[in-house]
Amino acid sequence: MRDTGDCRYSILILCLLGTACRPAVADEGSDAISSTAELLPLSWEELTELDVSGLARRQQSVKDSPAAAFVITGEDIRRSGANSLPDVLRMVPGMNVAKINASNWAVSARGFNDLYANKLQVMIDGRSVYDPLISGVYWGQQNPALQDIERIEVLRGPSGTLWGANAVNGTVNIVTRSARDTQGGLLYGGGGTEERGFGGVRYGGQLADGVHWRGTLNAVNRDASARLNGAGDTADYMNAQNANFRLDGQTGERDQWMLEANVARYRLQGDYIGVTSIDPPAWRSDDFGRDGVTGSLQGDWRHRAESGHDWRLNMAFTQTEWTLAMNRMSRSQYVLDWQDSLPSDGAHHWLWGLNYQMINDRFDNTLTLSFLPAEFTQHNVGLFLQDQIDLGEDVKLTLANRVEHFTYTGWETEPNARLIWTPDRRHSLWAAISRAVVLPNRAQHSIRLYKTIPGTDRFFEAIANPHMLTENLMAYELGWRWQATDTFDIDTALFYNIYDRMQGTRFTGQVFNDPIPGTLEATVGNERQVKSYGLEVSANYRVNHDWRLQASYSANQFDIEYDRSQSWLRDPLTEQHFNPSHQLSLRSLFNLTSEIELDAWARYVDRLYVDQREIPDYITLDLRLGWHPHRNLEFSVSGQNLLDAYHPEFSDILYIQSVSQLQRGYFAQVSWRF
Repeated sequence: MRDTGDCRYSILILCLLGTACRPAVADEGSDAISSTAELLPLSWEELTELDVSGLARRQQSVKDSPAAAFVITGEDIRRSGANSLPDVLRMVPGMNVAKINASNWAVSARGFNDLYANKLQVMIDGRSVYDPLISGVYWGQQNPALQDIERIEVLRGPSGTLWGANAVNGTVNIVTRSARDTQGGLLYGGGGTEERGFGGVRYGGQLADGVHWRGTLNAVNRDASARLNGAGDTADYMNAQNANFRLDGQTGERDQWMLEANVARYRLQGDYIGVTSIDPPAWRSDDFGRDGVTGSLQGDWRHRAESGHDWRLNMAFTQTEWTLAMNRMSRSQYVLDWQDSLPSDGAHHWLWGLNYQMINDRFDNTLTLSFLPAEFTQHNVGLFLQDQIDLGEDVKLTLANRVEHFTYTGWETEPNARLIWTPDRRHSLWAAISRAVVLPNRAQHSIRLYKTIPGTDRFFEAIANPHMLTENLMAYELGWRWQATDTFDIDTALFYNIYDRMQGTRFTGQVFNDPIPGTLEATVGNERQVKSYGLEVSANYRVNHDWRLQASYSANQFDIEYDRSQSWLRDPLTEQHFNPSHQLSLRSLFNLTSEIELDAWARYVDRLYVDQREIPDYITLDLRLGWHPHRNLEFSVSGQNLLDAYHPEFSDILYIQSVSQLQRGYFAQVSWRF
């Protein structure tokens, strides 16, 4: 499945370093697109001044953050050649991203990767897209126009104090551009071998003084992935369409507001084995595809009072409707979030807030998959308080706590203590101790599922556990940022995590003959303890005005305790086997001329062992060539996964019957601003 190693490594090195053979010939007076040089000439200080206020809940730069913070800029996204959010996140150190098939990804931070990775909170403009049914993100349903994204803010490690439950191993906030910054028109489109067709149109204008609007329509169509044996495809085609409308306004000097509406339709195909009758039992390979629509309405209002208070109110409503071959769901979700930054009181800087969430869902149950009760409502409330204390000019201590009450588990608390020391402009050291929790989901509390046991011809019935508790994390972190020279910097983070009451699915010993003879009973519980520790390093080297290198490395190890006398449905060493021990990424962003860009991205991912199947380690290379004949016109061609004709990245045969491989792909794209 893989080419000869020596040849492949040689090609990788030549592609990344060969760009140095041509001298830079920048022409600052040319009419090349203005954003082409947006990132490359920045100094380390300017790069680390990038904002992470969406995650910190107050104005804060990367270098002042006592956490493992990383920002992906809009320019990073454009020059990556990526066409999906998960692929963009591959550049973040410590992030685990693996494509399962054409429309499903496993995405997590600091391990614990899975189709339903439950420890990564993901938001778009502060609105959570974390799914309360399965505890995770359906990435195939998230297809915003990447051209509308201003930046992606990522914090590895717990931030539950500020963002509540499930912000355990990381938090991602996707910040879209304001309507004010997207005036005029944008038309783009392209296609290729795997990205069969994609495109969009955007236009923005001004309604009145201080009030701007923007509308975006975009669509994507992806080809099916290849079968593991290379014989044909897995019929997991996907297509999605997205419509977005946004208003941004400024009322006087003290009030800013935003109103955003989004509608997404998606058709994600695949296979699932389901029970179709019980007399006699009949089984068939059903369409696993998800045919759904999600709509959201979000408002944000910020007011700066004369007294010094800076408060912010965010309201969001999300309606989700989807149909599977074995179930149908309708869900309404309401969120209200309010925060207040108090006037500084000497060395103290106080921040506090309240949040409320209501989730109501309804299911049309079948024999294969059902939820009892079929309709249920959750009410979750929380309160947080944070004090940032100036211990000196170069030392800051942050103490915070969040108290929440959940329908499933009652009261939980998530305290946090962080210290940062900046002895000079070239060094920044920080340390943190945090507690965070993962909520049990609707499925764990109410599911009834019939399914084949992976690797066998027997069946199991998964039953709910209404006594499921939260998974708990105690995290210990250390970080160091060092600007070695004016053109070279390093950002390092160490962590040691202790997870208690971790979920695990085991067989109970019960055997049923109705409706399927010999059916084994399985249930989920808080069965295990997991400890993990690791290292994350990222580095930036600005070779010259036109060439920047970005590298990252992460290592992660696990120590797992569980009852070896039990019979487990899935590997109880999930974390140890499902996650790569080592990952390496190297990006080269090079301006050949003022009009032509050549970008390369190489990645190494260590091997996995998932569902009794080894996923070999792999090295992959992406290349992108961009041309700007005019400042408003761009052409580009990209090649992805160039070192292998095929390679697998993950497997989840418990939910997705067909194991897929990623294929080498090529596509071209054009964009025009008007």
